Amino acid sequence: MNMAQEKTAHYLKYAPTRVLLPSALMLLLFAGSIFLYLLPSIEEALLDAQKEKVVEITDTVTGTLNHLNEMAERGEITLDYAKELGAEFVRETRYGPDAKDYFWITDLTPRMVMHPYRPDLDGQDLTDYRDKEGKRVFMEFVLAARKNPDAFVDYYWQWQDRPDRIARKLSHVRLFAPWGWVLGTGLYIDDVHSDIGVYRDHVALIFLGILLLSALLSLYVIRQAGVIEKKKAWIQGQREKLVRVLQESEERYRTIADFGYDWEVWVGTDGTVNYCSPACLRITGYPPERFFEDPGLIREIIINDDQDAWDAYLVEADSDRGDSLDFRILTADGKTRWLGVVGRSVSGIGGKPLGMRLSFRDITDRKAMEEQLRHQALHDPLTNLANRTLCLDRLSQAMRRAKRRENYFFAVVFLDLDRFKIINDSLGHRFGDMVLTETAIRLTGEMRLLDTVSRFGGDEFVLLLDELSSPGEAIRIIKRVRKRLTEPFRFNGNEVRTTASFGIVLSPVLDGKAADVLQHANIAMHRAKESGRNRFKVFTERMLESAVDLLTLENDMRRGLANDEFHVAYQPIMDLAGSDIIGFEALARWDHPDRGAIPPAEFIPMAEESGLIIELGEWVLVQALRTLAGWRNETDGTDDIFMCVNLSSKQFARTDLDKIVVRALERYGLPPSCLKLEITESSIMGNPESSLRILNRLRKAGVRFSIDDFGTGYSSLSQLQQLPVDTLKVDRTFISRMRTDPENMEIVKAVIALGHSLDLNVVAEGVENPDQLCSLLNLSCNSVQGFYFHEPMSAAKAKDLLKQRTQKTAEDTREKLALARRNCPPDQ
Repeated sequence: MNMAQEKTAHYLKYAPTRVLLPSALMLLLFAGSIFLYLLPSIEEALLDAQKEKVVEITDTVTGTLNHLNEMAERGEITLDYAKELGAEFVRETRYGPDAKDYFWITDLTPRMVMHPYRPDLDGQDLTDYRDKEGKRVFMEFVLAARKNPDAFVDYYWQWQDRPDRIARKLSHVRLFAPWGWVLGTGLYIDDVHSDIGVYRDHVALIFLGILLLSALLSLYVIRQAGVIEKKKAWIQGQREKLVRVLQESEERYRTIADFGYDWEVWVGTDGTVNYCSPACLRITGYPPERFFEDPGLIREIIINDDQDAWDAYLVEADSDRGDSLDFRILTADGKTRWLGVVGRSVSGIGGKPLGMRLSFRDITDRKAMEEQLRHQALHDPLTNLANRTLCLDRLSQAMRRAKRRENYFFAVVFLDLDRFKIINDSLGHRFGDMVLTETAIRLTGEMRLLDTVSRFGGDEFVLLLDELSSPGEAIRIIKRVRKRLTEPFRFNGNEVRTTASFGIVLSPVLDGKAADVLQHANIAMHRAKESGRNRFKVFTERMLESAVDLLTLENDMRRGLANDEFHVAYQPIMDLAGSDIIGFEALARWDHPDRGAIPPAEFIPMAEESGLIIELGEWVLVQALRTLAGWRNETDGTDDIFMCVNLSSKQFARTDLDKIVVRALERYGLPPSCLKLEITESSIMGNPESSLRILNRLRKAGVRFSIDDFGTGYSSLSQLQQLPVDTLKVDRTFISRMRTDPENMEIVKAVIALGHSLDLNVVAEGVENPDQLCSLLNLSCNSVQGFYFHEPMSAAKAKDLLKQRTQKTAEDTREKLALARRNCPPDQ
């Protein structure tokens, strides 16, 4: 046997198995304790930490919803608007590493209120919605939220914004009771497993290191056993080495524990720091040794404004309740961070006080998110100005200050950009947004530091001028702002100019809500627009009374249309050449149950502004055609009678106008040629191309047209030649002043000549005396209508007039024409 074989046999013969076997068993136990106890504990702790983070973020979101709900309860905004803001706020909320973690909302039905990645579910009933395992997910959310304010539900869902990937998810749901909403967000289990994998790899490396060390140690033990086989000193030395290995293992276990995310501190009863985890270096910039050496360093790094709160907290937290506190510190590199601490007293065996355990967590990101959310909730995203909510809050504060202080003045200015819609329609919304942004910059530049500029919506802005020396100072500021806004806007080679209309409310104001003051400023702004734009008006109580009267009239008109308070009057149109009735104009009349007959000049403009003119105009069209059909069926010789019906610009703007008119004609069996639609110049020339298309479709169907109030608009001869019109109607304002104003006479003469040159029939409105008729006869006007011949009358009287048109009516007409000719001056 050679020397190597002898050496091997010597090792095997004298290897102390009783030492190697315990070492192997100890390694197995140590590995088992790590993988069976420590790793699951770390996994559970990490999952709990993730849950706590989700709950904290949910607290922030529900806090904002509560703020909006309180504002709605105080009447500062409506509940629907509060819900709209809340849903939009929740939709935009993101968190997580890539800002893809989100919130969704359902009601208790459950019906989806909002889901940022699944808009196809919005408004759907999700009672039977199931995940891939058949779980009724949204019913589980509702049940869990009702039972537990911070419940978690395990299910399968798409991975963030990727519908092609389904993953296991753990969602946190909470019931927002004031609105009946279930608010939900959550985390994916795969993310937690990924984080655990990192810890598992670290533990595996540590274990491999221990295994390698143990292997080397075992070899060393075997080698020593072979060298000094029976020496008890060798055995004792081996035991000492094994104890050192155990100490090293304990130290490594402590190292794993020290790698917790939070900064853990154990403060003894005498104020010394018994334990400080290494996380303090990441959070504060100071190593643990500094806190061991100087326990007062914890308070020293807290900023001065929060130190009193910290001192009070240490007194309250010295119990088993687990009180918490948020405060700010100054790190070693001079940065300010927000920390959240949870502390509780620590007791040993027999209840012996051992001091206090404090767990610190860096919540700087959460506080930044809260601040960002508060900013988004109170500022306009386009201009970064204060929004409606913040504007109302600042105005409420100014109103409270005005009650407490004498000689305190403020002003509220509501301004609207003139012709902004034209800018949007012609250059696009992107250019319009640039105009709004530049307007915000100009307004801010003209304000003082204590003033507030807010965007109220669209192209509307509100200025709160605070701490004025006198109400007159507000006027000076507004004049300066108005001049600034008239300067041209230049973007991308385009230049536009716009102006603004201003409505002003000057303090002192009557007791009321801030919303009432803004309403008054808005009323004054509309008065400024009605006065010609680029003006400002100061609110008066008379303006409010007028607005209330207008609203009352609008409501009465809606009721009147529903209760048949309207009727149609018919004014005859006379042919001067044949001395006969050739048609009627249908005129809307309103018999108010309390006020009696309301003149059209009062309710027609209001109907135009409110949009009720569409309903009223269609009703008049149907009534007039039904009446004409009755005349034609019951009266001989009326087949040549036509009916004139006025159309407003809003009716004329409807693309289906031709279908409405044709259906009405077919309903009563009338030929289209018996209907003549009267349209003003402004409604035609406002959009000539669209007007021409609608006119041509109706003309093709056989309907005739008349331009009403001709001469008051801005049509040109070239445009007029393109329109398929049959008649020009001279406005009554020109007819009434023909004899007293030579310019009016020339206008009437020009209109009649223009109509004849274009082979159009000319009708003069408002003929009330023989002199006017005489002038029109000499100017060869074709037809007239007015009180000189007939006032507007009911359908029954008009029917009787048609029955007598060849008898008494014709004689009366000839007498009036003869009288007019006799009164004509010799030079006529």
